Amino acid sequence: MVGDETELAERAKMTVEELQKKLGDLKEFAETSRVELEAMIRRRPLESAGVVFLAGVIVGVLIGSAIARRS
Repeated sequence: MVGDETELAERAKMTVEELQKKLGDLKEFAETSRVELEAMIRRRPLESAGVVFLAGVIVGVLIGSAIARRS
């Protein structure tokens, strides 16, 4: 019984450590992506605005068509 609890505690500890490592990796990836995105926007502001505008139009059309189907 005590051995089972100790083994379970070790597994939980390893899982928490793995999650912390993955969270750290994800945080680093997000920061790197943010920096790269900011640099791209500074290099090509008009193209970036065009991409954002196009994405907004597409999302608007999708939402509009979804609402129209329900009516």
